[in-house]
Amino acid sequence: MQRYLLTIILLLGAIGTMAQRGEKAISPQQMVKDIMALEADSMQGRLPCTLGETRTVAYLTARMKALGLRPAFGTSYTQAVPLVAIRSQLPQAITITSPEGIPLEYQAGTDFSVWSPTTQPTVSLKNSPMVFVGFGVTAPESQWDDFKGIDLKGKTIVVLINDPGFYNNDTTLFKGRAMTYYGRWRYKFEEAERRGAAACLIVHDDAGAGYPWSVVNGHTNNKEFYIDDPALENPRCIVTGWLTKSAAVSLMEAVGYRLTDLMEAAAKPSFQPVDLRCSFSINIKNEFTRGQSHNVAGYIQGSKYPDEVIVYSGHWDHLGFGKPIAGDSICHGASDNASAISWMFAIAQGFQDGPAPERSILFLSPTAEEAGLLGSSYYVQHPTFSMKKTVAMFNTDVFVFIGKFRDVTITGPGHSELDGMLRDAAATQGRYLADDPTPENGMFYRSDQQPFLKAGVPALFAKGYIDNIELGKEKTAQVNADYWKTVYHKPTDRFTPGVSKIDGVYQDAILFYRLGYKLANSRTVPKWMRSSEFYVER
Repeated sequence: MQRYLLTIILLLGAIGTMAQRGEKAISPQQMVKDIMALEADSMQGRLPCTLGETRTVAYLTARMKALGLRPAFGTSYTQAVPLVAIRSQLPQAITITSPEGIPLEYQAGTDFSVWSPTTQPTVSLKNSPMVFVGFGVTAPESQWDDFKGIDLKGKTIVVLINDPGFYNNDTTLFKGRAMTYYGRWRYKFEEAERRGAAACLIVHDDAGAGYPWSVVNGHTNNKEFYIDDPALENPRCIVTGWLTKSAAVSLMEAVGYRLTDLMEAAAKPSFQPVDLRCSFSINIKNEFTRGQSHNVAGYIQGSKYPDEVIVYSGHWDHLGFGKPIAGDSICHGASDNASAISWMFAIAQGFQDGPAPERSILFLSPTAEEAGLLGSSYYVQHPTFSMKKTVAMFNTDVFVFIGKFRDVTITGPGHSELDGMLRDAAATQGRYLADDPTPENGMFYRSDQQPFLKAGVPALFAKGYIDNIELGKEKTAQVNADYWKTVYHKPTDRFTPGVSKIDGVYQDAILFYRLGYKLANSRTVPKWMRSSEFYVER
């Protein structure tokens, strides 16, 4: 027996040593090289369906080959993602007819930002009855239904952004100020389509949306990418978009209501849809072009359970060219999201040089995240590994290059047992878990983990964020605020050698290698928390 135990101890020690060898293979110098290559001028901001994509995909493919990863799509590292770009040309004024038959005009861009998610060349709504449906939410697990007994066919619904708990800070409603998926604009458009509404207009609010009107207005008369699907030929909800809060106040007053009263009513389970007794009319011309973008992925085959997989993900796309700053118009996207690709490749190197994982490991770099998570959505619909066999998904996005952190901030905590597993892994680095400081922004639903969540796969989006070792919490918060204001989605998103620090990204690569290594060499299947809106039995 003693000899048997000694053998086991020696074996475990050897495995631990091999795992450390995997960690030692993670190179911060190579991570910098990957970031610098992807944010370079020659990549032209990595916009899908451009020369920038061609060069980016070539680089990613070459790196996956060099890492010794297996092609994830047959003999190819790339998965073609059919896209269509639709530009909806709006009339200057949009008309709403009051109960008295008086036309009320609102200005495109100033009051409204709408578009038409269809390949129909012309779209016309005439006198579509308008209904206020609160937050536009149906959540059986919360005993919540904003559509009680109403037929929405052919009607235009007006909905509030976010979800009920946000506006009155009631932690007993959904998750209080923390946005759930029900609060996202995407869910509201999806629900409008499911219920046959002709149009869906969301009332914008800076705090509730998590971004100012200028972000929303960027859609006005500009092209939107969609997965090219026959469903685009004839959707039921043919107009989607937003109206400003001031426009909503004006509209409600014109039809005899106060927006504040409607918002108060909407935050109660007893809410009933409100017929606004007015109608919405609009004519839109659509121009569209079809193209093909690509997801890029490679994998390491599991030694014992090759059909089970853990996914690491970081999207490759960015915005192409933008408004010039100091003569530079290229949106380089060093933090968003070249940093995450360097993180992903570093982890891949660790797995290649460490012990062979018992489960397979997929390294996925989706396209068109910035356009609405299109590449990851397409992969989930056409996966290499079954979603039922996808054990967990680790995604990351937007590292700030300011060094190491004491914290690991989970964006969207409380969904699955992965939180506890991450806490254990973080403890090995002397780090603690922290919650997202601005959960009302819904960042958890704004990156590529979301399609996996909807497909029933537990996912984590976590990184060092709020407690930089050198700066402390207060200064870190100031730096982060400055990043979102002056760097995010701008040409200033660059990596500057000697100034930008890679060690925080490196620190998180080690962390997620450890977490993935442990999960890949176990029979653990992370379970959902029943409180999650994505809960399924596993």
